[in-house]
Amino acid sequence: MARGSELLAAGEYAAARAAFVEALEADPSSVEAHLGLARAYYGLGEYSRAVIEFEKVLSFDNLPRDLLEQAAIYEQAAEEYAAGQKWRAFYYAETGVGNYRENSSTATDIFGGAGNHDTFWPLRVGGGWNTDLTERHAFNATLDYRFRWYDDKDRRNDSDLRWNFNLSRPVDDDSLRFGTRGRVSYRGDGQYRNDWGLFASYGIGLGPNDNLTLGGEVRERRYPRGPLRSRTRDIAELTGSWTHSLANGRTALTFGANLGQEWATQDRPDGDASFWGVNGEVDHTFSDELDAFFWWSYLNEGYDDERPDFTTDSGLLATRNDDLWNFGGGVVWRFAPGWSLRPTFEYNWEESNIPALAYSSTELWLTVRKSF
Repeated sequence: MARGSELLAAGEYAAARAAFVEALEADPSSVEAHLGLARAYYGLGEYSRAVIEFEKVLSFDNLPRDLLEQAAIYEQAAEEYAAGQKWRAFYYAETGVGNYRENSSTATDIFGGAGNHDTFWPLRVGGGWNTDLTERHAFNATLDYRFRWYDDKDRRNDSDLRWNFNLSRPVDDDSLRFGTRGRVSYRGDGQYRNDWGLFASYGIGLGPNDNLTLGGEVRERRYPRGPLRSRTRDIAELTGSWTHSLANGRTALTFGANLGQEWATQDRPDGDASFWGVNGEVDHTFSDELDAFFWWSYLNEGYDDERPDFTTDSGLLATRNDDLWNFGGGVVWRFAPGWSLRPTFEYNWEESNIPALAYSSTELWLTVRKSF
């Protein structure tokens, strides 16, 4: 272990990688060896492998999508761990300008409104903390606040605070994580949505290039008051994802799936619901300063209760079924230490057998992020 640390300090990353691999053969659950190996990958510019290895020990939520920033955050925490710091922390602030457009859909054909462009000002600030509880167990926490101010006075501004507290530990080449997480979201007119739940996940290490993660969560989504209160519900969800690092260590492919159930929906017109979905992501780091990513997701929601279809025939009852497609991507340019420029886009498309519930939008934004 000491030899690997000396090689890291000397910048001999390939030799350090070999030393930490040897250390893990002797003690597969060693926190120090896992972090040392991840830092060796980071020094070699193999960011996708570094993230896979870092997350066998560390686990932060609400990270940006790009490997470049994820690896940098974990590297900072691992470096502070090696220096003997009890608490390791990171912080960030991000702002810029964006444009939101409601696209043509069945709903806009009925009610109008397609083609509206709204300029918005995004703000995102937050941070994370990590400390040791035992030789193997670590405590991880993140807070992430997001705000959007829209230029259109008739449109509500968005406010969202996300939090996560969890315990994690390596289990040989695998990893275990469990904890609680949630969010508080402003929904306009003095109304809020409060989410909180308990979750657990188990990451199965399949070598330096692959990781399979299985997870589960039970959460409550509560609307404390106002006309949205009937949407309060409980949710149970199972998730799975596989991440593969390509041979160069700079490209990651991820494929995932989820399955869940909503119940205790009180007076929601559509009743309880079941849902399932699939998703994927690709990220490539072109250099130590440039990264690009693309992601997509599909979700099907099937509801239990019939409801009137007021847009066609108020006497006609239908059981609602929705298909939700989301696509997004962006480029990250690290133009100075701790600074990055981030042009990003997102396209959302929702279809429903209730025409008035169809929806589509396109969002473009350009932000600057500062990491501390």
